[in-house]
Amino acid sequence: MSTEGKKIDQMLFWPPLLLVAVICGAIIMNPEAGTNAVNNVFSFLTDQMGWTYEIFVLANLGVVLYFIFGKFANKRFGGEKPEFSTLSWLGMLFSAGTSAAIVYWSPIEFYFYLTAPPFGLEPMSPQATALATAYPLFHWGPSSYALYVGVGVVFGYLFFVQGKEVFRPSTACEAMLGKHANGYLGKAIDIFYMVGIIAGISTSVGLGTPLLSEVITKITGIPHTLGLDASILVIWTVIIGISVYGGLDKGIRQLSDFRNWLGFALLAYVLLVGPTAFMFNNFFDSLGVMFNNYFRMSLYTDPIQKSGFPQGWTIFYFAWFIAFALSTGIYLARISRGRTVREFTLGATFSGITCVYTYFMVFGNYTMDLQARGVLNLAEIVKTQGVPRAIVEIFATLPFASIILPVILVLLFISTATVINSIAYTLAMVTTEKLKAGEEPAKWNRVFWALVLGGLSLTLIFLGGMKPLQAAAVAGSFPTMFIMAIILIGFIKKAGKEWDVVDGTKAAEVTETLTVKEQNSPVTPEAVNFKA
Repeated sequence: MSTEGKKIDQMLFWPPLLLVAVICGAIIMNPEAGTNAVNNVFSFLTDQMGWTYEIFVLANLGVVLYFIFGKFANKRFGGEKPEFSTLSWLGMLFSAGTSAAIVYWSPIEFYFYLTAPPFGLEPMSPQATALATAYPLFHWGPSSYALYVGVGVVFGYLFFVQGKEVFRPSTACEAMLGKHANGYLGKAIDIFYMVGIIAGISTSVGLGTPLLSEVITKITGIPHTLGLDASILVIWTVIIGISVYGGLDKGIRQLSDFRNWLGFALLAYVLLVGPTAFMFNNFFDSLGVMFNNYFRMSLYTDPIQKSGFPQGWTIFYFAWFIAFALSTGIYLARISRGRTVREFTLGATFSGITCVYTYFMVFGNYTMDLQARGVLNLAEIVKTQGVPRAIVEIFATLPFASIILPVILVLLFISTATVINSIAYTLAMVTTEKLKAGEEPAKWNRVFWALVLGGLSLTLIFLGGMKPLQAAAVAGSFPTMFIMAIILIGFIKKAGKEWDVVDGTKAAEVTETLTVKEQNSPVTPEAVNFKA
């Protein structure tokens, strides 16, 4: 179907764009002032307001548990049988965890906790070592994935019970806000949603790009400079442009599937050649440590010692997940027609967790073994060459590294290209004024948002270090918390009175309507790879 002539929604297109332009312009013109502003924003939201993230995440986990055990548990997303077989459905949920971010963090996250541990522990001590591999499982664990699942239940209800098309979160707020959800308040909610996505994906690309550059440097000897990072971002944008104008969307999806299998093959290889018994033993030990300290980790703010650990890690991770919660919740719901609420919450939570836990079990424990045996001096590499280089050197210790590094290069490149493509498409749909079922946004709109994402990502890289990336995710996610609260409260109040399993006639009508709509779903499988 033609995409030309689709008008943009002026109130949704310009405010986020102007905000991004002002931020990028100010930072480029005065990097020092930009750095100070970023630090102040991060400090205020994670220190003064950090407790709000932790309380919200715990409350959301409570809501998800209510969905599992409460009156909604056996309610079904539509009255028909599940659209996909259980094995296929779980496979889609599981494979969604393969992303550049997990390749970035899984080999080295434990190292930061080992050298600067929480709770005032001595660095490199046995106590710090135990928590070092437990904390990644907490940060990427049930509380974080529940952020996607809670709102996912609401979207499943809207899609398959009420038969609504949802690609703007303001629609999901109607139960709580009534007619205001379609007015200026609804526009504000959609703008905050867009800002959260832009900040979250820019953070992701800002992490992935330097890692990709370091792999290229290791393979070719080309120096890692800001110019190399910029070149990679330009190449990604060109690929997205070709996919839009040349009709390569199907190819992009095929590349995404290829990326998933490539990731699993890499895991299997490292598991085979690495210290397999140690990987399993240490993983389950870490799992026990994590559950034993779960609530302590969940509410740790460190107001006395002020180490900055919960602000720099736990609250940052919660914010990062929140930034993608709405778009990912839409995707998870899209593929779950016919599932009960209990099936959805358990399947979506534990499939995603199983995938990322596999990465941490294999890559994280492989690195820990290298560190313990003195094969690699991580401290020296991180200090002199940076974290991305340290990650590359970890993979360079594998047998046949000359083959493995190009594989990782392809994995990282495809992961980020597909997720930028998908998020740009989502933003283009949100900013289109009227988009009927089966219609697509204008091609220029989609490419335009890809340019915006690349520009902000490059600006954050220009500032350097982790703090700008963390601040972007935290700032973008803060209003999203309130949007999620409105959606969940409104759903529980209204759906509790209205939701009955739809009869066969209504189910058929909803199914027929959504079959057309989902041909151009606003969130594709690539988008659930939430951190690029």
